[in-house]
Amino acid sequence: MAKKRIKTVTDGFFQKNPVLISGLITAPAVVCTDTLENALLLAAAFSLITFCSVLLSLLVPRSWVYGIRLIVYTLIAAIVYVPVFGFCNYLFADTNADIGIFFPLLTVNSLIAAQSETLFDRRNLKLLLPSVLFYIFGFDAAILLIALIREFFAHGTIHGNSTELSRTIPFLASPAGGFLVVGLLAVGARKLRIIVRARQQKGGER
Repeated sequence: MAKKRIKTVTDGFFQKNPVLISGLITAPAVVCTDTLENALLLAAAFSLITFCSVLLSLLVPRSWVYGIRLIVYTLIAAIVYVPVFGFCNYLFADTNADIGIFFPLLTVNSLIAAQSETLFDRRNLKLLLPSVLFYIFGFDAAILLIALIREFFAHGTIHGNSTELSRTIPFLASPAGGFLVVGLLAVGARKLRIIVRARQQKGGER
């Protein structure tokens, strides 16, 4: 049981991070993370929509055809989107944060639809909640790190505050620059995961 709990924590946050390892929800992570303001808005919207939608989807009977269940999951997310949109607009009203079309597109993200039944054990409610939370935290941590790197090197600022960086790389603010940063971080995360697994295997052999 203890191993399952540890796996619940590490999978979403590290071993199967939705952005850096699993490759899920890559598009908003690439396009909407040119500033920390945008990343914070994206994180808030994604967290609320995903958490509420996955929990409400537990009410959908497993006896229904899989294709029908996916449609219902997406409809649930679309309904959840309405109050979340209003709340996020209120929360970020005094900022320049804008994630455009990717806000409504979060309702069809893979964690809600196609991946939710494979990633989350719906039969074990005690592990379901922390599992969902750590996948959300993993996504949020990844996009905030990506945004921090991109904003600093592309604009010479951190959350809009000047760092007096002498030279910037405006390319990193573009979607292509986003792909580059996400790719490099994904490679680093993969390498780190290999190192951790190798150490675990050595420890198990002793």
